[in-house]
Amino acid sequence: MSIPMGFWQGNRSEYLAIPALCKLGFTVPVPRQEDHFGVDFIVHLAKMVDQTVVPSGKSFGIQIKSNEEPLVFDKQSKRDCLYGSTLPFFLGVVNRHNLTLTVYNTLNRLHFFWMLGIEKDFTLVVDDGGDGIPKPDFAARTGGTGKPVLEIGLSEPATPQERLVEIEALQSTMRSWIDLENENLSLKEQGIALLLWPAAYAKNTPLKGDVEPIEMERFSYTKFAGPYSLPHICRATEKTLISLSFYLRKMPRTNVPADVAGQMDDMCGRVDRLRAECRLFRDTYITQCGGDAMMRSTHSWIPAEHPELPEA
Repeated sequence: MSIPMGFWQGNRSEYLAIPALCKLGFTVPVPRQEDHFGVDFIVHLAKMVDQTVVPSGKSFGIQIKSNEEPLVFDKQSKRDCLYGSTLPFFLGVVNRHNLTLTVYNTLNRLHFFWMLGIEKDFTLVVDDGGDGIPKPDFAARTGGTGKPVLEIGLSEPATPQERLVEIEALQSTMRSWIDLENENLSLKEQGIALLLWPAAYAKNTPLKGDVEPIEMERFSYTKFAGPYSLPHICRATEKTLISLSFYLRKMPRTNVPADVAGQMDDMCGRVDRLRAECRLFRDTYITQCGGDAMMRSTHSWIPAEHPELPEA
């Protein structure tokens, strides 16, 4: 097959990815991708309502590749786009021989955010081994994707019913991964050095099962994110306690057993006291340990380097 001048292999892969991504939802290409933004398509998940396809409110960005070569974030501009975005980010690899799009998670990028800061380069590699996501090698600055999240065939199923079943499985799986990404990105934006990811998962299967959710591993990097993390954690805790206090006070007691209602009333005072203590501690810590600099934005308080790495 002849290839027109300037029509690179990657361009063909991006065109082939469109029908696969359209099974997930509304797919919009990023103009002049050229890897400057790291995202080739923005996809807004769709759902069926009364036989009509409508937006679901959940979206993600994806970079499309024609091979499994590593993603190298060796320029500050690339890392700024990656870390500055609050959009869930995935990697897609198109196989032009069997006409499939394989989607991988990129959660390891957040390990590098907390451990190395925003000024250190790192590499994400496609790694299909194991049940979950492989732990990163901080010394080598490389992290694996783990096995695929999705595998989407470009061909259409034989019947409309089979198509609906396929699309529901794909969308529900992607929805669960978007939820996990959003939870981790929310923690990052609040300055809370905590990362959640699945201990094990299966391709084309939602993280949140019908019977019980997938077990999550938790990694706390407060030790490496520096002392600036603590005020942010306190602030986030205060927000949660405010919400809990409001809920306990406003929730009707009509259908609540008397003993449970009594516990809710008792909790109101304890929650308010804990919130006041948390705020007092935060204010004291900021005053005595760094002043206004403690509450700088998330992206400015992450140090460029960390003096120590976790033991092997």
